[in-house]
Amino acid sequence: MALRPTTSRARASAAAIATARAGNVIGGGDWAEDRIVPDAMRALAVGDPIPLRNPGANRPWQHVLEPLGGYLRLAEALYTIQTSTAEPAAPEQNPFASAFNFGPALEANRSVRELVEAALQHWPGTWRDESDPNAPHEAGRLHLQIDKAHHQLGWQPRWDFATTVARTVAWYCAVQEGANPLDCCLADLEAYQEQSAHAH
Repeated sequence: MALRPTTSRARASAAAIATARAGNVIGGGDWAEDRIVPDAMRALAVGDPIPLRNPGANRPWQHVLEPLGGYLRLAEALYTIQTSTAEPAAPEQNPFASAFNFGPALEANRSVRELVEAALQHWPGTWRDESDPNAPHEAGRLHLQIDKAHHQLGWQPRWDFATTVARTVAWYCAVQEGANPLDCCLADLEAYQEQSAHAH
């Protein structure tokens, strides 16, 4: 993430750069191949069991709107520091020009199996274990430390695991039934913004 203020020639030459990392994002609108949620939704839509290649893998699941909100907060902080004085701060002096993680709360670290079983509470179906002992190695557990984003940016995740899964599956169910995908995205965004407003 790079910010190049353009309010003056001097500011245009200054760049404050930060890096940002998210957890395993899920949410409506993802139709990529070989991703657990899109694969699951496609299977459920045609009545097939959901194939699980690594049901025991533990991941930090979060709704895609969570890190996007964090990225915007980080960009705002970078910009504010760069433009708050007559002369912009040197990029290396910007306290936000560093690395940040925007992941979920610890309770959202769940296995692939738990994720799918939670999804099946909202869209009934079954899953099938397709583990392959000869498949390339995958980490058994991933986790992101988000303390820095919380303490320096005042950011924290808004939706818990249950809400994340419910909103995600509801998006796909609605689209499957003929709803406009953009309308569903806007409804998620509105719900997320409302939750964020109540959190402050």
